[in-house]
Amino acid sequence: MKYSIDNFISDSKEVFDRISEKANSAVNMSKAYVEKAQLRVKLREKYYDLGKLCYNMHKNDSDETGNMKNLIKEIKMLEAELEYAEEASGKPKVCSFCGAKNSADNVFCSKCGEKL
Repeated sequence: MKYSIDNFISDSKEVFDRISEKANSAVNMSKAYVEKAQLRVKLREKYYDLGKLCYNMHKNDSDETGNMKNLIKEIKMLEAELEYAEEASGKPKVCSFCGAKNSADNVFCSKCGEKL
């Protein structure tokens, strides 16, 4: 059986589809990484606001417990969002042999080839 142009076109389409799937996967992973980074920044800002509020409360001898409770509630919500985002994107697998971080769907280490 000869390899025809139709076979070539069919094989090319399959390869293109696989490449497209990998590219989409990479884009989604990048989006998840950016989302997690943004959540960490927001969380850090809320911790800063809470510390500043606590300091001002002691400095001025004022009662800001209502504002503190609101900030703590916001922090808890952001922590829950971050935890969900980390679980959804899959935590990296760490190779027990070389210590390299690998994506959650890797079966073998991308650095040394050890089975994860």
